[in-house]
Amino acid sequence: TQMFDTMDEKYDAVVERVREVLPHCASVHRGAGHKSQVCTREYESARNTVHRFCGADSDDVVVFTRNTTDALNLLASCVPGDTVVLDIEHHANLLPWRNRRVVRSADSVEETLARIDGELASRPAALLAVTGASNVTGEVLPLDRLADLAHRHGARILVDGAQLVPHRAVDITTAGIDYLAFSGHKLYAPFGAGVLVGRRDWLDVSEPYLAGGGATRHVSVLGDSVDIDWAPSPARHEAGTPNLLGAVAIAAACD
Repeated sequence: TQMFDTMDEKYDAVVERVREVLPHCASVHRGAGHKSQVCTREYESARNTVHRFCGADSDDVVVFTRNTTDALNLLASCVPGDTVVLDIEHHANLLPWRNRRVVRSADSVEETLARIDGELASRPAALLAVTGASNVTGEVLPLDRLADLAHRHGARILVDGAQLVPHRAVDITTAGIDYLAFSGHKLYAPFGAGVLVGRRDWLDVSEPYLAGGGATRHVSVLGDSVDIDWAPSPARHEAGTPNLLGAVAIAAACD
């Protein structure tokens, strides 16, 4: 990761990287021409950069999204059970979850952890979704302890990293985090991209909440019926024309 004296320097480096790609801008994954092949390589290179930046496991998947909100809604469509959240969450990490159970935060971290522990012990939950750094209180919670707590009760953990990732390194493998979501714009990366990084099994068995071209391996139309063979992740959840410049910009901000 490069070190910058000012945010202006970081932004300038991102813009310069985007300028390098602009002359080749063409369809990603959908063309045999030279420019399309160059852009496909750039797009997948950006995915690999984000994967390294997050300290993801070798089998973890990086899905490019529009922003943190989009990433969290995507995962919410895949969770096979209840989700436990705190009342201090960013709206993007409060509103999308189906069957959400809200835990009130306490005056101390230890008491907040105890309340989460009690909620997870009370009945099964599939996911604990927590902020990395609250935009309500500014509090930074101990993610490794939260991960241990979730896993002890058979749940997974999602971290909304929108406020945290621009300021602190987050290694999801070391911390035991199952999913991480964040946006490019808070890393000084323009062009509207975000990411969901994490375990692929839930993603690979859920129908995409955004269906369309590029998300399938095969489609057959027989009479009134449509038979769909969805692609594995990440393609399964990246329907439509990919946001190449957004992906390049967020990767440049991570590099």
